[in-house]
Amino acid sequence: MSDVALPTTDTAARPRILILGVGNILLSDEGAGVEVINILNQCKLPEHIELVDGATRAMELADIIRGRDKVIIADAIAAGSEPGAVFRFGIDQLAELRQMSVSVHDIGVHEAVFQLRLLGELPLDIVFYGIQPDSLALGEGLTPKVKAAVEMVKEFILRDLAIS
Repeated sequence: MSDVALPTTDTAARPRILILGVGNILLSDEGAGVEVINILNQCKLPEHIELVDGATRAMELADIIRGRDKVIIADAIAAGSEPGAVFRFGIDQLAELRQMSVSVHDIGVHEAVFQLRLLGELPLDIVFYGIQPDSLALGEGLTPKVKAAVEMVKEFILRDLAIS
């Protein structure tokens, strides 16, 4: 699927799309969202699609998201499922997502979205992909199940972009 040609049109008419990966790569599978960005960086994406490694930039998330037409976010979430399970949430399910966050930060995606909603600056199209971690132990690199899930999320995102 990485070779899928995404639609291209006049740059002025293109939506401003952000793909944001968040997480801490020093805590094994907590870095799943960042790894999604790393592998998407190897794909040929149109210029109007921006990839951002949000890593642990929790305080900046609202500013990173602000002004976009479509936002796709990837992160690790504790959903109590099998390691490597992938979940897709829309903006209306964000409260549910808050309870599943495995972020080691006090402020995260939920708070950024809440802030933007209060300010009337929330993008209309937000999709969140969550990956159930296997390990949050100190150390770099993903476990095999989460690495496979990251590849799956990449394919889902490319499919989302092909229809947007």
